[in-house]
Amino acid sequence: MRRLYILIILFFISSVNSFSQSDSLFNTSKSILNKGVKHFGFRIGLSKKDIENDRFLTIVDLDEVKNFSYELALSGSWFIAENVAWGAKVNYGFSDQKYTISSNLLSLLIEAQTYSTNTATTNFEIGTGVKNYVPFGPGNRFFVFNETNISYNYISSLTRDVYDGGMDIKKSMKTTHELSLGLSPGVMYFLKKGFAFEFAFNPVMISYNRTFIKQDEIKNGGGSDFAIDFKFNILKIYFGFAYYFGI
Repeated sequence: MRRLYILIILFFISSVNSFSQSDSLFNTSKSILNKGVKHFGFRIGLSKKDIENDRFLTIVDLDEVKNFSYELALSGSWFIAENVAWGAKVNYGFSDQKYTISSNLLSLLIEAQTYSTNTATTNFEIGTGVKNYVPFGPGNRFFVFNETNISYNYISSLTRDVYDGGMDIKKSMKTTHELSLGLSPGVMYFLKKGFAFEFAFNPVMISYNRTFIKQDEIKNGGGSDFAIDFKFNILKIYFGFAYYFGI
């Protein structure tokens, strides 16, 4: 994952040097993101974490920890005022989380010496909102932006718990319907006229969700939750490209 981030930065730097700065579009103080400009873009988000043969609090062996997730997003917008766009988005995401631990003390909690869990999650999201741009530096290449949106998210996850290498196996399925209000800051750089690279952090959000749980094929639980999440994850980034029509 670190190598991927380095490649993105190198690509960004090479792009800055590759395109001519003599274009009159980028040598004027006049705004280019005016009312009537249209935008279409896609974004990719990645997160990965691997740990093997570690020890937690000297009493629990973390035999394996693997977390991987990705997110794909399509978006489109129309500028309703200078540097202000209204638009819509569609997101699809997938994550796979696996933990394997062992300890002599586990038997006091779950009657097993080893325990592993694997959760696969998919989500589908649609949303709409407003994106505000602020020019940064001379010309019209760099912009700082913030996206404020409201969205609906459908999340489905399947969890498989394995005790003592398969002596006992339990499965559970969880379905969540979520409504959220989010903020997502980022940076945009025009590589050339109309074509831009975007880099954003994970959103800060207020959310309400309703969850239904089925344990071993039997519907036996659920609940609702209201949450405010102000935690930035600098290891989870979103990057992509966009084209702006009419500038």
